[in-house]
Formats: sequence, C-alpha cells, structure tokens
Amino acid sequence: MPVNRNALIRYRTIDKCLQNRRRKWTIEHLIEACNDALYEYEGIDKGLSLRTIRLDLNAMRSDKLGYNAPIIVTDKKYYSYDDPDYSITNIPLTPQDLTILQEVSHLLKQFKGFSHFNDVTEMVNKLEDKIYSEQTQQPSVIDFEKNDLLTGIEWLDVLYKNIVTQTTVQLSYQSFKARNASDIIFYPYLLKEYRNRWFILGMRKKDKQITTLALDRILNITPLPDELFRINKAFHPHTYFKDIVGVTRNEADKPTHIIFIANHLQSPYIKTKPIHASQQIVEESNEGTVFSIDVIPNFELERELLGFGEGLKIISPSNLIRLFKRKSRLLYEVYHTPDSNSPLPFPA
Repeated sequence: MPVNRNALIRYRTIDKCLQNRRRKWTIEHLIEACNDALYEYEGIDKGLSLRTIRLDLNAMRSDKLGYNAPIIVTDKKYYSYDDPDYSITNIPLTPQDLTILQEVSHLLKQFKGFSHFNDVTEMVNKLEDKIYSEQTQQPSVIDFEKNDLLTGIEWLDVLYKNIVTQTTVQLSYQSFKARNASDIIFYPYLLKEYRNRWFILGMRKKDKQITTLALDRILNITPLPDELFRINKAFHPHTYFKDIVGVTRNEADKPTHIIFIANHLQSPYIKTKPIHASQQIVEESNEGTVFSIDVIPNFELERELLGFGEGLKIISPSNLIRLFKRKSRLLYEVYHTPDSNSPLPFPA
C-alpha cells in the first residue's frame, strides 16, 4: 500500500505522541500535533479533519502498512500504545523496504573511494549490515557505537530544518551547572556529534557569541520565523574545529604547543589513534615516545590526556603541568582522605 509523504508525516507524528506517556492524548491533541508537523515540514496550514486522523489510527492499527500498532483508548477519549516500548520505527523491514535499501546501497557504493565522499563508507557498511540482518534473520555482524540511553536526539530533526531554512529559534536550556532553565534567542548554524553526544553551534542574540550547546540539555525549542536570522561571517564550520579536540572552544584562545611523553604501553595507542591531527613524534627513547600537538586547551583535551593515567606525562607548557598536578592531587585525595560525612570527599 503506497503511502504519500503527508500521510507518513502524520503517522510518524502520531507515533511520537503515543510514545510520550507523560501526556494524555485526545484525538483533538493528535489533530493539533499533526497540523503543526505538516506546517513545519510542508508549509501546509490547512486544518486536518477528525475523519482523517481516525482513518490514520485505523491504518496504523491494521496490517495494511505492516504496523499492527497496539493503539488503545482509555476513558473513551485518551489514545496510547498498549505496549510502552512499541514504535512504528521498530517494526521489521518489508521486502519492498529491503529492495529499496539494496538499491540505495548499490548507488552509494559507487562513491566509495572518492575523497569528497569519505563518510559514505561507514554509511554503506551500516546499510549492508542492516540488509544482511533482515534478510538472514541473523544478528548484525558489525556493532557500531551507539548509546541507547541518549537523550536530546529528538531535537536533531527540528534543529536541522531550522539550520537549512535559516530560522531563528528560542531554546529553553538548562546546563548542568544551572539550577533553572533559561530562554536563549539563538541562530543555529551547525550540528556536531562528539563521542556519541550531539551539540548545536550557533550565535546567541544577546551577546553575539558563537556558542556550543548540548542537545541533551535542551528542554524545548520554539521557532521564531518573524525574528531576523543573523549570520556570523567569522564562523567557518569547516575550520572551527581545526585547532581543538572535541567541541569546546574559546574564540579568544590560540593554539598551544603541547609536549608530552607516553610510556611504551600507551605509545602504540597514541600512534595509531592520534589525539589531534597536528600530532607529531618528537623523539623515541628508553622511557617512551615524546609527542607534540598544537591545540587550544579545553575540557575535552584534559579528559583525553588524563585518560591515559600514569602512562602519560605533560612536559610543557608549565601552566598545563600545574593544572595536571592539581588534578592529580585532587584525585589522590579522593582515594586517600576519608571523610566521615561523605564517601566522596570532593572539594567544594
């Protein structure tokens, strides 16, 4: 049964609503959510009828689309899934779906090897592994990095569309350090993934600063189509991350020449997986391998270097040595300074 684009948007919207068990959904609420989705994705502002959504619910319940969605009605008006883990996105692929995926896979493989399409290789591998798993009903033979508990992923599509359409947004955002959320007028420029966590980069209206915000700290996003979208001409996404490890960058900082030595146990790992693209081998000795990198120091770099533990030692600059000495002292105190009031004697 062919499904047009608008119907698919409605099905996915209803699916997202029914997965959200923190709210009770009447059919009027579902109509409102579908109207909002169609306006956002297709620019359609014509109101949907009660009959259309009832037909959608029946189609999702049936086997016509292969969904067999366990939609129930409680108190004669509230819609939800009988199975809290159900989603139409979790159903097995149909033979037609597999055929389309195979065609896409064959098309993408033609671009493997071209320097402009380096990211295609991983995409093709994921597709082929999914096709193999569905066709043979066997477990996947490639286990890509993923985080099933990842939060904030629901904002990816919303932010992507606002970036493409250059739409100003208001973010309700609460950092880990803040007690309460704050509203930020934001011009989104770029979505960035780092270690399976997503971030949005853009400029705040208030101070015109390029800011990196974690998607898992966003509580709500409200598009502001009537608010003028401003572009920061000094922001270049292809070079913004050139001098850093991770996503955190202070525009005022400059790259620092950092020298460190790694012992023979850790050196092979650092050689085969460089900490930064600027990494160079300075010398090799009986004590280990001396490396250098030219980066802007940030939290992610500290965590990366500290992750090697006693197998890595900073040689220069002196301010970074002092920082690592302080962190080493605090770590020592965590394990060697018992505190009767707390099992974790972290400094205040």
